[in-house]
Amino acid sequence: MPVVVEGYKELIQKLNAFEPDLNKQMKIEIKAAMLPIRDKARGYAPSPYPSYLYNWADKGIVRAAAATENSYRKFPLYNPAEVIAGIKYKAGANKKTRYGFSALYSVINTSAAGAIYETAGRKSGYRGQGPGISRSRNPNAGAIFINSMGPMYGQDKFKGRLIFRAWNEDQGKAQDAVVHAIEKAARRFNERATQSSFALAV
Repeated sequence: MPVVVEGYKELIQKLNAFEPDLNKQMKIEIKAAMLPIRDKARGYAPSPYPSYLYNWADKGIVRAAAATENSYRKFPLYNPAEVIAGIKYKAGANKKTRYGFSALYSVINTSAAGAIYETAGRKSGYRGQGPGISRSRNPNAGAIFINSMGPMYGQDKFKGRLIFRAWNEDQGKAQDAVVHAIEKAARRFNERATQSSFALAV
């Protein structure tokens, strides 16, 4: 899963200033490594809408509790086209996590329904009581809803049914390709700048 790339920010600054062609080529190679993950994840999104989750398409049945006890918000509906289109490749640093890290290159799920299908039941499994759960008259609705989606793939917090499944099945090939592209750009930069003051040690 995530790999810490030390010196990346400095490398990009040097490439942009002195060797922009290397930066461009690096981004092309990284994108080529990541797009198959995106495309494979899109292929795991149920389309057309799965009959075993038919209630998810009913505007009047599935609802989730909002911030207060007596107010409700509509549960996001599952639209296959939106879920598939919402799985995107993103280049550039994301917002930093609470640990101070941000993703440089990633495949993300931008639709609410897609995020639910990806991770429903991952955090702690189904719980029948507490805030934020389904208000269905069927006390087992949540368990049925989650179990109908099928298994997740991966480990711990890095498991899911779409992106995480594709990433898990890739077995690190894309990750290795991204790291290799970054290391190659740094190596070529140093080869060109061996005799210059802006050489970078990586």
